[in-house]
Order: sequence, then structure tokens, then C-alpha cells
Amino acid sequence: MSRFAVAKSKVLDHLETLIPELFGGHAESRHHRRGRSWNISWPWRTKSKASQTIIWLDGARRGGFKDFTSGVQGDAIDLVAVALEGAVTDDSRMRAVAWVEDRFGIRSMSPAQQRRIAAEAAAKQKAMEAASARLRKIARDRARKFFFSCEDTIFGHLPEIYLGHARGIEARAVPNLAPAFRFHPACEYWLGAPRDADGNKIGKGPMFPALITAMVDQDGKLGACHYTFLAPDGRDKAEAIPFGEDQAKAKMMFPDTAGLMIRATYGPSGLNMERAAEAGIFGIASVTEGIEDALSAGFADPELRSNAAGSLPNMLSLYDHAAISGWLIFKDNDWHNPQASAQFDRAVRRLRSFKKPVQPVAMPASWGKDVNDALKGEE
Repeated sequence: MSRFAVAKSKVLDHLETLIPELFGGHAESRHHRRGRSWNISWPWRTKSKASQTIIWLDGARRGGFKDFTSGVQGDAIDLVAVALEGAVTDDSRMRAVAWVEDRFGIRSMSPAQQRRIAAEAAAKQKAMEAASARLRKIARDRARKFFFSCEDTIFGHLPEIYLGHARGIEARAVPNLAPAFRFHPACEYWLGAPRDADGNKIGKGPMFPALITAMVDQDGKLGACHYTFLAPDGRDKAEAIPFGEDQAKAKMMFPDTAGLMIRATYGPSGLNMERAAEAGIFGIASVTEGIEDALSAGFADPELRSNAAGSLPNMLSLYDHAAISGWLIFKDNDWHNPQASAQFDRAVRRLRSFKKPVQPVAMPASWGKDVNDALKGEE
């Protein structure tokens, strides 16, 4: 078993004591009806609020964390890396493993002790994966039920107005648009729901119209929904949505999105990946962070099979497919920290591990921050 797996097992075993050790006064313990968690004030960001970053203690997500402001998330080793250095990179993860090994004296143990720890870690990992699979199925069934309850087209509804007015995208003109986009006229913004002192939800959040987008797995099966909450007239995102004490967050995803992506356009064949592969049709695929960028790329180049990861961290779990002969991966220009660039570099390496041509693409800064800005700049 790998050093990472053994070190991660040790962190999970001692998580309740390690969090205050690593984060000190920046950590606050919480107990919710659905389980325990810690909230931390991000030590490396000014004006950070504890409500913006969560570490899960219970269930299959134990040891995982997410910082909702930056989008940074990860597992137990990433958590240690963040605590020690404020960033998750290949180097910081290696130093996190070394720190755990020193903290628990793993390297000074006898080979027999190390083998025993590795065996225990493997058994725990297997049990966690089984529990995670059960919970994932329940959550994904819920997401599928919700998606198919939505309006089955965005044409004639507020998302079409949003894309056209706010993003300069004429949805009807996007070639071979995938059936991934739906509309819900009154969707609950659950992060804005009233909560008690322990953070438990005690009422419904505000309702907004929303663009609902399917996130699918390697077999094309829907696993999560991406929500873009819209203003009442559809002319922009619902930027007035409060998140935390002073944040606005009009986009969310549910449930876990690892290993999923949004298939925005189907390329010149007009076939989804599964049918294209069966027909022996292959082509270049692009992937962007955002949905609007994927639609912009698909409009600008109809030869592309255009996809969106939904978030930068989700680029780290992109999957390959038999229908894809090579990749274009687009980098946004608004990542102002080395951690974001490191995540993008890791995503590029993952795509290259598929042994297919991969070309990173960065828009010139003068064109804007992303593909959509570049497209609007041509108008």
C-alpha cells in the first residue's frame, strides 16, 4: 500500500485531535443532525469567516474539506497540506505525508509494524469506499429525479435570456447542443436556509429560477446537477444571494461531482459519446471550467465535442472516453494564486496520462478571463 494511503489512514484515525493541532484557534467544532464537522477560518485569507470552510468528520466524507470561497477542496492529506502550507500542490502533499509519518513515527517502525498498519489502512479504505458508494447512489438517484422533473428545454425560458443577455450566447445557434440543460422556475437556494446555532437547517431557503445542468459519468449516466441561480427576469445570475456573511455564490452543485462532467455539445456527429464510440466516430474534445465557456467553445468551433468540468477542482477527476481522440483544456485568467495553477497543471497531467494528445489553451489576458469573454470580445 502506498505511503499516501497509510498516512491518510493515520490522519483519519486521529482527525478529532489533529484538526485543533493543525489549525489552533482557527477551528470551530460543530455538531449537526446529519453529523459532526469543523469549520475553520482560512488562515491565509484576510477577513475569512469560519462559515466558509468545512471539514467533515462523519461518514464517507470523513477528513475531506471544502473552502467555498476559493473552491479548494480535497481529502485528508490535502487538509494537512493546507494546514501546513496554505496550498495543495504535488510538493505540499508530499511534505504533508512526511509530516504525518514523523508525527506518528511511521518511518521508525519495524517492517512488520508497517505491514500491519498498511493492512489496517487497506481494510478501512475498503469499508469507506463501500459506505461512500451506498451514499452516492442514494444522492445520485435524488439528483436524477430532480433533473427529470425540470422543464426539458431552456428555449423560451429564463436560462435562454440569461445566456443571451449576460453571456452573449445565442443558445439556439450552438451547433449540436447536448440535452444537458433544463430549467426550474422555483429552485431552493439551500445554503441560504435559516439555521440554528449548530448550523442545522430549520427552514427553507429562498427560491430562485435556475438553469439546471446534468453532470454525467464515463458511461453517460447522470450523477449530479449543476445549479445556476438566476435573477427574476433572467438577465443575469442571482448575485444578491447571500453566502456566509458577505459572500455571493450563484452557482452550486449537488451531490458529489468527482468523476463527472457536463457534456455541452456533441460535435459534428450529433451523437453522444457512447453512440459515437459504437459507430467508430472519434474527435477532439475540449474542457473548460464553466458551462458558459463550454457553450462558447462549442459555438466557436463546431468540430469540438465541448465539455465543462463545473469547477477547477473537478478538473482533477476528468475521465477519458473511447470517442475522444485528443483534448483541449482551457485555463481561465482569473486564478491569482499558485494553488489554482498547480491544480490546473495536475489536471493537464491527468489528461496526458490517457496517452492521447493534450493541448492546454490560455486566452490572452487582454481578451478577458475565459473563453466566454473572448467570444463576447469578438462581437
